[in-house]
Amino acid sequence: MNNMRNTYVMTGESFFEPGVPVYVNRAQETFDMEYHSHEFLEITYVSEGSGVHYIADAAVPVEHGTLFFIPVGYSHVFRPRTPKKDTPLIVYNCLFPVSFIRDLGSAFPQASEIFSFFSEGDLHWFSMKDAAGTYNTMFKELYREFSAKPPGFLAVLSAIIVQILTGMYRHQMLIGAPAGDKPQWIAVDEIIAYIHFHYANPLKLNELATKANLSERQFSRLFQAQTGMSFMNYLQSIRLEAACHLLTTGRSHISEIASAVGYTDLKFFHSLFKRKIGMTPQQYRKSMSVDNIYK
Repeated sequence: MNNMRNTYVMTGESFFEPGVPVYVNRAQETFDMEYHSHEFLEITYVSEGSGVHYIADAAVPVEHGTLFFIPVGYSHVFRPRTPKKDTPLIVYNCLFPVSFIRDLGSAFPQASEIFSFFSEGDLHWFSMKDAAGTYNTMFKELYREFSAKPPGFLAVLSAIIVQILTGMYRHQMLIGAPAGDKPQWIAVDEIIAYIHFHYANPLKLNELATKANLSERQFSRLFQAQTGMSFMNYLQSIRLEAACHLLTTGRSHISEIASAVGYTDLKFFHSLFKRKIGMTPQQYRKSMSVDNIYK
């Protein structure tokens, strides 16, 4: 561990309420924040903006989707790319003591090696990229549960943290492994992440199979096994989910939405939407309006 600068140490008493060994916040990083370390573990997710994370003796460029695991005692601070207020650097922070990890190990003995990895030995910080947006969704849910504290919120927080730690553990175990030694599910997982980012582009099964270094037949079989859907059905489901989001969060014309999610044939888009969703795009938009939801 390398503490290159004079820092102050954050203690658990400043964050953890009695009986709640987890703290989650959403913060805007500024140039006023000082270098600091802490007596607890921290997982940080960059939600908006870009900048640099200074940790130990490293300066790590960050952007939306950058995820960090920060062990006890590491000095660090985030700096936004610019002091301009219209381009902020926003992060989610999830804090918990090492004892919380050990408790999770007792509750989930099937994953004891994962919790041992994060609670024992000489831990080092590391970062990874959220290629599919999976962690973005989990951190939003963490923040909602922690802020509202509905009945059972600690169980939900624990379950989400287990998911996050499992994903980070898998990432660390695969670092440095030659491409040919990686499990085939990883190749398919990477293509699934690629689809989530490029669903609006023309995507072809044979090209994705080649990208995964698999035969088309092998790729199709593994894709079906891991998603429960064929490639085309999965792509359509992702596109229609995006279309539903656009229909309920904006006023764009249906033809613009169809194009934005990858369909240039408006007639086909209407037909597919009605077949999969059970109503036309216009009917869906109307049904999901605030006035209709709260009738």
